[in-house]
Amino acid sequence: MQEDPRDVVARYWDGLWHRRDLAVVDELIGDTYVRHSSAGTLTLSRAEFKREIAGAWRLLHDATTTVDDQIAEGDRVWTRATTQGINLDTGAMTVVTWLTVHRLDGGRIVESWTASLPGVDWRR
Repeated sequence: MQEDPRDVVARYWDGLWHRRDLAVVDELIGDTYVRHSSAGTLTLSRAEFKREIAGAWRLLHDATTTVDDQIAEGDRVWTRATTQGINLDTGAMTVVTWLTVHRLDGGRIVESWTASLPGVDWRR
């Protein structure tokens, strides 16, 4: 029996953005991962994805991420999440709201569409 896609995506957010555990990539991300964002579309291997995640972790110190809303339909999970931390370049507290759709295949995340909104805090 296949796992609920919401559970897979919840483990992604918790493992990568709360616990900062790169082993989650090997468990949850497909062999090939396609990311669509304002920077364009990238096809990444798991190793490339890990490097990008580790780089993102260095941008904000002591960051916390919360999942604020989530809904699933078929093989897709829509998430609104908020990350807050200290920008190491400026020393200022920074907040980013994420709107992400993950597509799963075979119980792994294989594609995402992400809009990030720096300075936007929709939790209030």
